[in-house]
Amino acid sequence: MDCLRSFNFTLATQANWTVANGFKHWQIGTQHFWLLAQSSATGAIYTIQGFKNINVFKIEINGDWYSAALPVGVSALTNNWSFGFLVNGQNSAGVGNVSTPLFGMVETANNPYVVLSKFQNSVSFESPIQSAKEIKLFNVYAEGIADESIISAQLGYTMLVTVYYKYEGE
Repeated sequence: MDCLRSFNFTLATQANWTVANGFKHWQIGTQHFWLLAQSSATGAIYTIQGFKNINVFKIEINGDWYSAALPVGVSALTNNWSFGFLVNGQNSAGVGNVSTPLFGMVETANNPYVVLSKFQNSVSFESPIQSAKEIKLFNVYAEGIADESIISAQLGYTMLVTVYYKYEGE
């Protein structure tokens, strides 16, 4: 993967997440837990523009979730987070096949979907995703402890997404 080019885009928000946004809260004894699972049918789309098609070799995400101090009483600690990306492009020719579709195993020749998280923040492709046209963000997930409110949490994130690529034909 020598001589790869790269570009970045940022994901950033801060909001008071509620049940309407996919926020859930529960308590076991004196311990407070929370979960945020938000998905979109259309996704947020980063459109790749230019006069040449690109082949994507690697995607990386760096950043973190945080809880705002104000307003008082809606802070929470984040243990884990993930973002689900779909790369609109084409994988290279398959090298195998799925015999029995147990456990949801399927072949994905086009538009690979990857989940990047706090503990797995990058994915590299041995064969690049060819002719990538856009990158869609479909799912946001976070979970943690010490939620001060049972109905919401004031949470934000700032993430830098880096895409490593070559132009087609290079």
